[in-house]
Amino acid sequence: MFLKNYQIKVVGELKRFFQTARETKDAIETARNALPENLKHTLNWVQSAFGNLHKPYNDSCVNGFGNHYPRVCIKVPTGGGKTLLAVEAIREYKNLFHQKRTGLVVWIVQSETIYSQTVQKLRDKGNYLRQLLDQCSGGNTLILEKGQRLSTQAIEENLVVLFVMIQSISRKNAKESLKVFQDSGGYESFFPPDSRYDLHKQIMEQVSNLDVISDAGSAFPQIRTSMGNAIRMSKPFIIIDEIHKVFSEQARETIDNLNPEMVLGLSATPKEEMNILVKVTGLELKDEDMIKLDMHIFQPSSIDWKSMLNEIKSHRERLEKKARNLKQ
Repeated sequence: MFLKNYQIKVVGELKRFFQTARETKDAIETARNALPENLKHTLNWVQSAFGNLHKPYNDSCVNGFGNHYPRVCIKVPTGGGKTLLAVEAIREYKNLFHQKRTGLVVWIVQSETIYSQTVQKLRDKGNYLRQLLDQCSGGNTLILEKGQRLSTQAIEENLVVLFVMIQSISRKNAKESLKVFQDSGGYESFFPPDSRYDLHKQIMEQVSNLDVISDAGSAFPQIRTSMGNAIRMSKPFIIIDEIHKVFSEQARETIDNLNPEMVLGLSATPKEEMNILVKVTGLELKDEDMIKLDMHIFQPSSIDWKSMLNEIKSHRERLEKKARNLKQ
């Protein structure tokens, strides 16, 4: 499997970012330990990492643990092989930043078609994408969907990729649980027995943003057994396809509330306030013969923008008329 030139560029930027992020975080943590408690929160290793890379830091993120984490975006046009780039990102993240073969990756996908196709490819051990993941995990890769059993042992012993639909993180209130995150079956290993209220309280104090049945101040504190809580306790690496669709303030709070260690988004049309790590242009895809459709560019008869819009509108109407005739 040979990467295209623009894919090599993206992977190179990912490697540089993950390596710099790891080194910066380690250095900041060492400095943090020497500071008094009231000053520790002033250190932001993510901002320092972006500064070291001379990249703009627009999107400052804090997860449910109260820790800063990076949320970065790769700008790649449609048809640029985003699935392959996401797989390469997992490999480099595990190797350079997480420095472990095991752990939880939450992969959020924006359409049912892409969801099913991606799951099918990654479950096929003969597919090159699955083989890349197996190289990263030493052959211990699990591809899971909502409703399938997930255990702490599975995450400790495997690279677990959990697929979730993008609609699952669209909510009116980021602090309320969605149905997908309220799913209660198959996550029991993350939580103490119901009668061990002391252990429930201890976990609540360690992870303050868990969904609970009764809080730590009650006589019988109890954590809700759910998919969302299992994710929060696992500090996942989150990949989001079409991240621009879930970049409202409420959606970002929802992502923060999943307690990610890092978030990587992919988008053909990223928003200006995102931390864009690397950009791939349409010309780069064209140079690699990745654009299969013919492109017919007509020079406008006038440089006036209003006239140009009128020409575009008229041309679109002509195309629609032809389409209607063909449909008949």
